Amino acid sequence: MQGPVRTFIIAAASLGLAAVASAADLPAKAPVAKAPVAVTPTWAGFYLGIAGGYGWGSTRHTNGTNGISSGTNSDLKSGVFGGTYGYNWQWGAVVAGLEGDLSWMHMSTNFADNGSGYCTPGPSCITKVNWLGTDRARLGYAWDRYLAYVTGGVAYGSVEATCCAPATTISDETKTRVGFTVGAGLEAMLVSNLSAKIEYLYVDLGDQTNYHFIPTNNPQTVLFRSSIVRGGLNYRFGGL
Repeated sequence: MQGPVRTFIIAAASLGLAAVASAADLPAKAPVAKAPVAVTPTWAGFYLGIAGGYGWGSTRHTNGTNGISSGTNSDLKSGVFGGTYGYNWQWGAVVAGLEGDLSWMHMSTNFADNGSGYCTPGPSCITKVNWLGTDRARLGYAWDRYLAYVTGGVAYGSVEATCCAPATTISDETKTRVGFTVGAGLEAMLVSNLSAKIEYLYVDLGDQTNYHFIPTNNPQTVLFRSSIVRGGLNYRFGGL
């Protein structure tokens, strides 16, 4: 029995060594490369920014007692520059936020009436807007590095108006007026924490009493509506 057993053991050992040698000769399997994981920018968090652009608008003066009007004038034009602040929340591709801004401008016109005699002697109907602010909600859709949004909320600004020289017959008043604004925009992530935007806002501060004729104290309403197109940069206190 010893002879056959010894022969079997030697044969098995030889087969094992041959298998090990064959495995050593096989080429090593290359490691599987993993695809890089895409990093989706987040729009969530607090941000500060600057914005500048151009605005144009229309105005009208109306005697609140007898309804006589200057007619609508559309010569209001001005550059616009200011600061922005806001906060975003994000759920997947949906982004919602609150944004405010304050802008300086010199939107002014001195115009004649439409034949009604309101601005006589003319041109002497004057409307000026020196600053404008908004507080708005934003709702947007995010993809890749972009955010498209609609926005709307409260607008307020300084409206200065006067009419009808000589000055002893009118009052020249500046009032902070409140109205509404709606608009839309597109924002793009440039690098982590820094984004650029372009947006359009329609602003309506209504047709409100702005000054009075003296000595009758008749109220005079002044209409102000404006469109603003501006670009901006936002720095977000967060990151990718």
